[in-house]
Amino acid sequence: MKQAATKWTLLLSTLLFANLATCVFATPQAFADEWSKTYNLTGKPDLRIETSDANIRVTTWDRNTIEAKVTTTHAKIGENGIRIEEHQNGDAVEIDVRFPHHNITVDWGQHRVDVVIQMPREGKVDLRTGDGKIDINGLKGEMDLHSGDGSETLESVDGKLRAETGDGSIETNGRFDEVDLKTGDGHLDVHAAAGSSLNEGWSLKTGDGNVSLLVPADIAADVDLHTGDGHIDLDMPITTDGKMRKGEIHGKLNGGGSALTIRTGDGSIHLGKS
Repeated sequence: MKQAATKWTLLLSTLLFANLATCVFATPQAFADEWSKTYNLTGKPDLRIETSDANIRVTTWDRNTIEAKVTTTHAKIGENGIRIEEHQNGDAVEIDVRFPHHNITVDWGQHRVDVVIQMPREGKVDLRTGDGKIDINGLKGEMDLHSGDGSETLESVDGKLRAETGDGSIETNGRFDEVDLKTGDGHLDVHAAAGSSLNEGWSLKTGDGNVSLLVPADIAADVDLHTGDGHIDLDMPITTDGKMRKGEIHGKLNGGGSALTIRTGDGSIHLGKS
């Protein structure tokens, strides 16, 4: 009897240990949270988003509303977690997504926060993230973007673009009235469609990376190109001014016009037809 009891004790102990090990070592399911709100508009929207650590994505639709959504993975929204502060004044909407100073409520794994926006086709946006990427698709209007560390991608946009990132590439295509791009470390890639103009001048600058700019064949500009370490490739005829220097080209495109400035500290420059 003692031997049978001992066997049962060992079996129960083994099963208990196995269950405990499963509880301790099993990977938990990713914790997710979500917040959303709809803003009704009467005119063109003026949207401002600021976040310390999140990705921002903007797409457009034919409704006269802004649909804002914040989704998280491994992070809680609310008390002791991600804090969302929002305000609407007429057609102006402001959304701040903040991380608390202390440790946020997380489960195991690296957190991720995404701010997803759907808004009317025409409007104005001011998007800022301390650490995250920014994506925009199909927007017409004024676009001001800033990321401390992340890439920025804009597809099929139209209007004035001012974008900056401390570390990351900037890629965009569309019709532009103004282009002002700057990155500390990353490539710049711009494809300007027909109808683009340089009335207010364009500037593309990177501390370390290649720059590619494609523009309509009839665009006129005073061209100022400079690379600290790389080559310059031109697919358009430019009338040069003064003495040629290595890594620099100054001249006129189609008789000259507003300033077109391209700078890279370490990389090549390509200027061609779109």
